[in-house]
Amino acid sequence: MENLNVWITYHDDELIKKYGLKEEKEFHLFNSNNTAIKGENINYLNKYYSELVTFYWIWKNHVESKYIAMCHYRRLFQQYLEVDKDVCQVMNIQRWHITIRDQYKSAHNYQDYNDIIDILNRQYGVGNKYSEYMLNSHVFIPCCCFVMMYENFERLCDFLFPVLFEFDRIHGLNMNADNYRKKAEKDFRYENVDYQQRAMSFLAERLVSCYIACNMKAVCLDTLE
Repeated sequence: MENLNVWITYHDDELIKKYGLKEEKEFHLFNSNNTAIKGENINYLNKYYSELVTFYWIWKNHVESKYIAMCHYRRLFQQYLEVDKDVCQVMNIQRWHITIRDQYKSAHNYQDYNDIIDILNRQYGVGNKYSEYMLNSHVFIPCCCFVMMYENFERLCDFLFPVLFEFDRIHGLNMNADNYRKKAEKDFRYENVDYQQRAMSFLAERLVSCYIACNMKAVCLDTLE
């Protein structure tokens, strides 16, 4: 597939050997833990934003290609589809018996989730399609892994990061790693803080799913067979 950049996020060099990762032609490895990377980045927040630091670096530094694929070191597409505009290849489309909001409440700090809905209501108006999805949808597109045209990726980031950064602002986190850790220690002082400190990536996974579900046609190999 021509004019495709596949970005594979990893955070530890040991993962390269363990998962047989390598750069070749359209495949690019992105070390999300590399704070010395050139260009505008938020890699220093890797512990809290996970693969979103890869999104941010590509978006802010305009690393463009006709098609873009986002993957993880242990999650790769077996085949990359040449999608049309507003069509998105994803790894999985899940349909739950409970809403996405209820699932989040069972696993994370649901007040964070409610804050995201409040932000969407302020930015897009009460009852907007994004808030309605976040409140009521049973359809979830997990993992923040996809193949789409770059113009769609840019629109996704234009939607995603203003919401996340407004969440940062209202909680006084100031894009400061120590503040993110302190919030996690307060919110989950009797829980697995090292896991729950990734709240921004958990929220973003729902927001990415939200954007794709509301604005694009999501397809995966399972649905095409």
